[in-house]
Amino acid sequence: MIQQPTNKSFLSNNKFEFAISRLPNFTFFVQNISLPDISLSSSEIPTPLVRLKLPGNQLEYGQLAMTFIVDEDMQSWFELYDWMTNLGNPDSFDKRGSLTDQPGKNNSTTSDATLFIKTNSNNPNIVIDFKDIYPISLSELAFSSTETQEFITCSSTFAYSFYTAKKLT
Repeated sequence: MIQQPTNKSFLSNNKFEFAISRLPNFTFFVQNISLPDISLSSSEIPTPLVRLKLPGNQLEYGQLAMTFIVDEDMQSWFELYDWMTNLGNPDSFDKRGSLTDQPGKNNSTTSDATLFIKTNSNNPNIVIDFKDIYPISLSELAFSSTETQEFITCSSTFAYSFYTAKKLT
């Protein structure tokens, strides 16, 4: 018996929404995001004949990378810059400064984030929840007086504890 898929629509690369509770301006300007890879470690058991591979019990998640447009006041860029410089605090040995471990606050060390993957009708279909994210890189901003005018984009990478995926429908 051959089973046919119930939904024959393809996933579109531009049907998504991303939200980080700690970064309201940044969230609005996200242009590209890559759902990180996930891998499961394996264990090897040596035997006299062959090494047996068994599924492990530890997941490893890739980094969360995205690109965003920088607004004229650079609010989206400053939100990330301020978060990173508060985490790294280049002016003091106090690396926590005014940051708190309480998630959800504007001065927390980490934040939760959500990627909504939508149907072709723009309805939320899948929710990916990232736990305890924090920025680990913010790319350069390239200015040029010799090229044609373009909107400046910037890339950022985040680390996080893990993510969960759930289908809404």
